[in-house]
Amino acid sequence: MARQNLNIGTAANDGTGDNLRVGGDKINDNFSEIYTAFGDGSTLSSLAVSAMNNATANELVTVGATITELDAEANLTFDGSTLTVTGNITVPNDGDIGSVGATDAIQISSAGIVTFKDDIVIKDAGTIGNATTAAAIQIEADGDIVLSDDLYISGGLLDLKNEGSVSQIKLYCESSNAHAQTLQSAPHSLASSAVCVLPTQSGTLIGTGDTGTLPLVAIDIDGGTDISADLATTDLIIVDDGAGGTNRKAALSRVVTLTDSSATALAIALG
Repeated sequence: MARQNLNIGTAANDGTGDNLRVGGDKINDNFSEIYTAFGDGSTLSSLAVSAMNNATANELVTVGATITELDAEANLTFDGSTLTVTGNITVPNDGDIGSVGATDAIQISSAGIVTFKDDIVIKDAGTIGNATTAAAIQIEADGDIVLSDDLYISGGLLDLKNEGSVSQIKLYCESSNAHAQTLQSAPHSLASSAVCVLPTQSGTLIGTGDTGTLPLVAIDIDGGTDISADLATTDLIIVDDGAGGTNRKAALSRVVTLTDSSATALAIALG
């Protein structure tokens, strides 16, 4: 009920105000509301605090078992600048947590999904993780990202871009990362968009500066382009020098020399 004001008229005894009965009724209604709000309708309750339970410095209080008792809350403290809550803070489904300038900075859905309105910034070398691995992701001061375990990319594409130098992937050895091999893209000047397909069989890739061996079966002679000319003594072949595993080039002229000397030796032997 809204407060009922007595109409006292414009001037004394001018007959324009409430009569005694109407005025008294308004007074009774006002007091009835007060006695109901702060008592049992007929008797006022004492509004004085009769007990402060478990009182400790800086603890906030709540209404106790009766309206005249206050209970200090050990899990809710305020020292004048910092509000400390020990326990859970619950917001309604799709409720917001924010600041004066951005009241909806953080929103939490009914499923527990947290949506940030703007950037997320963590301290230098700060970590992001889960219950099992708290430091699963670490972000260094220079922006480098360190993963504590494997990286899985469900989309199947790893796209490495850069800011002025060719892209590289370094693969380190198993002993304290002491050595690394580097996969590097071609420079801009070559205008290359080539696709390199890895072998279908297990093995070791051999580079132009490598001393490793290439299995003979890996050389596809049948698929090569025919020379389309007679062989000349200046043509080159590959030989295994002394059958010791060291490959060398040799001109066909050496084959001619070898066959000539062998023919001469055979002629001498035959007399």
